[in-house]
Amino acid sequence: MVDTYNLEGHLDSLAASPIARELLEHRGAALRVDSHHVAYAGTLLVQILVAAKRQWQEDCHDFSVAPVSPILATALAELGVDPAAIGAAPEDILTTEAIE
Repeated sequence: MVDTYNLEGHLDSLAASPIARELLEHRGAALRVDSHHVAYAGTLLVQILVAAKRQWQEDCHDFSVAPVSPILATALAELGVDPAAIGAAPEDILTTEAIE
């Protein structure tokens, strides 16, 4: 079984620390992060997701972000981060049309 953690809203630097703590509560098991309701994704959020993916890999557990909101996809692109670095595949990235 895969746990699901939902990200939503305006995820700026103030949201980063609580998100990191909440993700760590799921450590030790496979985790899927649902980001389709993310309205803003700051650099710290992206860094947390990259670090979480690496940590889960080291722990030999699956970590994925799916679906990926268009906002998060844009933040990844602007920072030059490959979606695979957060465990997302190209088909996991939502388009604006897919949300409407």
